[in-house]
Amino acid sequence: MFPGLGHLVAGRARWALVLAAPVLVLLAAGALVALTSNTLALAARTFDPAVLSALVVVQLLVLAWRLLALGAVRLVTPLRATSTTVIAAAVALAIVVGPQLWLAGLTLDARDAAAEVFAHVDDGGAWVPSESAPPVESDDPDFATQSPEPSPSVAPSPSPTPEVPRINVLLIGMDSGVGRNTALTDTMIVASLDPVGRTVSMASIPRDMVDVPLPDGRKYRGKINSLVSYVRWHPKKFPGAKDGQSVLAAAIGTLLQIRIDYWAQVNLGGFIALVDSVGGVVINVTDGFCDPRYDEYGINGFGVGTGRYRMNGEEALAYARVRKAAGESDFTRAARQQEVIAALRDKIVKGAFLDNPARFLRSLGQTVSTNIKPSLIADYVDIASGIARKDTFRVVIRHPLVKSGYDERGSIQIPQLDRIPSMAARLFTTTGVRPEGFETMPSAGSGATKNAASSNTCGIKPTPKPTPKPTPKPTANPTATPGPATPTPEPTPEPTPTPDPTPAPS
Repeated sequence: MFPGLGHLVAGRARWALVLAAPVLVLLAAGALVALTSNTLALAARTFDPAVLSALVVVQLLVLAWRLLALGAVRLVTPLRATSTTVIAAAVALAIVVGPQLWLAGLTLDARDAAAEVFAHVDDGGAWVPSESAPPVESDDPDFATQSPEPSPSVAPSPSPTPEVPRINVLLIGMDSGVGRNTALTDTMIVASLDPVGRTVSMASIPRDMVDVPLPDGRKYRGKINSLVSYVRWHPKKFPGAKDGQSVLAAAIGTLLQIRIDYWAQVNLGGFIALVDSVGGVVINVTDGFCDPRYDEYGINGFGVGTGRYRMNGEEALAYARVRKAAGESDFTRAARQQEVIAALRDKIVKGAFLDNPARFLRSLGQTVSTNIKPSLIADYVDIASGIARKDTFRVVIRHPLVKSGYDERGSIQIPQLDRIPSMAARLFTTTGVRPEGFETMPSAGSGATKNAASSNTCGIKPTPKPTPKPTPKPTANPTATPGPATPTPEPTPEPTPTPDPTPAPS
């Protein structure tokens, strides 16, 4: 029911105009904004706790106005309290109130989700050691000493010619899965947006990297994927730090000699729900693998061949995490993680989250947290949503940028600090300058998709074992002189075929 419609039918045009005008103005304003805005950017701009709170108030006011218009029907036609009028009034009330309350409930869910996502916006950017803070212990075995001065490129002096800076975000995948007594950042990807050249640069950081420089002159001797938890347990060793994520951003920024002000963290368990909320993702696999031993987050064994696959949340996470299959490693899975991020971005850009917005918002609030201010999100999304895969440059930091080793810390990757900054300078170029010499994000492909194999055989039939042939027994002959027994030839065992690590496409 639309306010004023009943009065218009009854011939009271002035009352109809008074009641309909406010709602018509709101609808016209909303339609104008929707028609002149990028849909994804508009959704991002709306996904702000302050904006959503204001929308709840507006919806309650609209509901009150509609109820007033419904009650004003009595001014047109006096109603008698009969069973028919009571039923009609109840139906009208349900039609007015029901959809409005559903929309208000969805808005409240969105506001709660936004509050969870943006809970760290007041924490500031990457950790900057305070000059007035008391000095940390120099004999701490968890740290080594490097140059006493922090890298100047982390806090660069202002350029005489102002330029539009890159937008650098550290993407963190936090794993607190079964068998772990602490949360580790097993996925660390620096994503850098060039708003002038309209490109994105991505660099994956090895989780086993050690001796990573900090901006206060120390080196963190532990594995980099443990730094966030270490800060949480030892906050006094990082004076002025609001959280471990800001210290991790500062450490990786010092390593790459760029400034990283923003971080966005995804819980890997919740990532499954996030992917499922957009209907899964499509991955174009160029190198297949099979890992029958993979057993995490509901998947017991996982394998894919080459081709386009539509993967649900569990399968997409398995694709991003398998590293023990033949020919796979931490470095190859880091490249696959970048592909999964690109696939999820593609689905969101296409508006797949609108198919079930309540589910998407709920999973977003339970999965993602960031220190990026909501007022900035819409501008970044507006630019990033128009960047193609061929304009996304990527690298996985591996040999010769790191050297493998093994010591009391386990299997480690030692950063080559004389090589990494020069690579980073070519990847994270001045805005407007296109990176050269790097791989771009693979195409999503086209055509039909198939399903990934989720079983302990990865879709490969087990190798058949040869059936042993029975050895015939000689018949006893009492009158014959026994001669030398002729040995029964043993059946030649058939060679056991080695299973192909890449399953046949299903």
